[in-house]
Amino acid sequence: MVEAKPAPTLLARLAPWFRLAVTAGILGFLAGKVNWPQLGHRFLSAQPGWLAAALFLTLVSILLCGVRFWFLLRLQKIHLSLFRALHLTLVGFFFNLFLIGSTGGDAIRLYYLIRWFPDRKARSALAILLDRVFGVAVLLGLALLLLPATAPRLAQDPSFAPIAQAIPWLGPTAATLLILAFVIPGLLPNLPLPAHLPGRTVILDLLHALRDTMHGGWTTVGTVIVSVAVHLFSFAAATLLARSLGLPIHYPLAGLILLLVFSAAALPISVSGHGVREGVMVFLFIHLGISQDAESAIAYSLLIYGMGLFWSLFGGLAYLTLKSPPTK
Repeated sequence: MVEAKPAPTLLARLAPWFRLAVTAGILGFLAGKVNWPQLGHRFLSAQPGWLAAALFLTLVSILLCGVRFWFLLRLQKIHLSLFRALHLTLVGFFFNLFLIGSTGGDAIRLYYLIRWFPDRKARSALAILLDRVFGVAVLLGLALLLLPATAPRLAQDPSFAPIAQAIPWLGPTAATLLILAFVIPGLLPNLPLPAHLPGRTVILDLLHALRDTMHGGWTTVGTVIVSVAVHLFSFAAATLLARSLGLPIHYPLAGLILLLVFSAAALPISVSGHGVREGVMVFLFIHLGISQDAESAIAYSLLIYGMGLFWSLFGGLAYLTLKSPPTK
């Protein structure tokens, strides 16, 4: 007898509608504030040379995401070729375009990994999760390194004064967390788990997998280096994009803006961050002294999203050609 699935809660049923309402509300508010002819002029005034360079660097960043994913799979003893890891990464980016939330592509990647490696279900899920964790952790770490260069601009506005005051404490805090991130996983497999704990075998496998990830020698080092490169190229693309629009955004400021915008867009309150991303960009432009007109902020935000969207569309072609790896 198949056990019936529990009925979704009221909150679960209302969550998609809440996201749609928030997205529509923010976009509607911004639409009423925007000077549409001026917004069109901002797009048309973008210098194509800098725009093309930013588009290329975005592609490099996306491909490096695939390399990072390949390293993490190797750390989980999942033997997928680099080509197929890149292939699956592009497919994940494609599905992120129209599945609600920013994790739809992760679900697709996990589906194929479990289909290809049914004996590695737990480690496949961990590889997907760690791909996110490494990306976010390195983004935060780089932002901490770049913050001192933006401190004078942050201190000028009361909204960011607490961040500017906290900068001296951020370095030691980040160093402590980094040390713990490498020490704790080595201790996890030795935890005294009860012998009759449900799922004990799976839990132990995951604990060993975490240790393997953080103590994987040169593969772990490669994962960290590639994770750093992903964001360095992303920051460079955002800097060149600002130059194409004639915006006074230097490299450290571009990194800070991406961190704040991506963090806000990742909150589960809108459809794939639409509306929230543009609203936060307008706020940052005003309070960081970049530009007082919403059109510049929205043009910059849409072009950043558009560069990722352009390359993600190629993930549709990748999906059509996605096949199971040959069995050994």
